[in-house]
Amino acid sequence: MSSPISTNLVPSQHGNTSKENRHLANFEPSFWGDIFLSSPSQIVCSEDMDAGTQQEYEELKQEVRRMLVANMDKSSQKLHIIDAVQRLGVAYHFEKEIEEASEIIYHHHCNHSEIDGDDLYTTAVRFRLLREHGFDVHCGMI
Repeated sequence: MSSPISTNLVPSQHGNTSKENRHLANFEPSFWGDIFLSSPSQIVCSEDMDAGTQQEYEELKQEVRRMLVANMDKSSQKLHIIDAVQRLGVAYHFEKEIEEASEIIYHHHCNHSEIDGDDLYTTAVRFRLLREHGFDVHCGMI
């Protein structure tokens, strides 16, 4: 199957125009139409929620905030909470709490005051999260 060739005037580097043969793209219309090109008519935001949903939303935010500031037996538990919050895309609600928790985790591991026999996954998550938050962590430190 060959596509038709069109002769178009194309400006060259020197400012004059030249005739150049170009292939035309005669694609069939999409089965889906333009449904994915248009934006949704209503984007749900906190102002659009009813009172009950807004209250539940705030309660859940406070629960996550309590989890981030709570003292835990192992720093790995808090690392996994921070990782989950970031992966869910809601970390912007808890920037201060995440920064404070990251500082505590960093200082505990710098002083080696906490050795809890972490597995490779937890060590990798700690390394990645601390580096993402601007801490100077190198391989020998973890």
